[in-house]
Amino acid sequence: MRILITAGGTHEYIDPVRFISNASSGRMGYALARAALKAEHTVTLVTAPTSLRIPNGAKVIRVETAAQMFEAVKKHFRLCDCLIMAAAVADYTPARPAKTKIKKTGQSVTLTLKPTTDILKWAGKHKNEGRRTKDDRRIIVGFALEDKALRTRAEKKMRNKNLDMIVANSPSVIGAEKSNVQIKRLDAPWIRIENNTKSAIAKEIIHLVEKLQSSLK
Repeated sequence: MRILITAGGTHEYIDPVRFISNASSGRMGYALARAALKAEHTVTLVTAPTSLRIPNGAKVIRVETAAQMFEAVKKHFRLCDCLIMAAAVADYTPARPAKTKIKKTGQSVTLTLKPTTDILKWAGKHKNEGRRTKDDRRIIVGFALEDKALRTRAEKKMRNKNLDMIVANSPSVIGAEKSNVQIKRLDAPWIRIENNTKSAIAKEIIHLVEKLQSSLK
């Protein structure tokens, strides 16, 4: 399969030297890239800034902002068989970033934010563009980070964004070596993976993607 994977947390610039971001380490996305490569798939990795070592064999596209990640996904989406959106894409970005460094004045500053493009929703809407037949479906996998009503909110996200699979977890997974996750495919029961490494979780996700692809043929 040709698998397109996003990873890391985007940087949304306030001025040329300051940005707002999140605590994502990018480890899950990179683990997915390595697991997919080990399973002999072709991998394109769209990565926001991280300190992680690039997986050998992956085609890497480096981005910083949510807008840049969206453009990269759009460019490569048509050629992929599966998109796995593991990146922590900012939901908001500064509406009017300053062109020069904002000077400290001692006064309060109000920062106005505007929504970023929902990349996962766009992908779900265009899921089967460019596919040869109705049985030749593209697979889309999303992640849901929820602090309450995890399964309910994750299933709602999966259906609203036309996903084939959702990986749900809590904020405690951010930066952690081991994680608890729950995975749901359409018309299949939840799968729970507890206290396991991100490498092991990534391997299972790729395995489930492969099974899903086989079932669509």
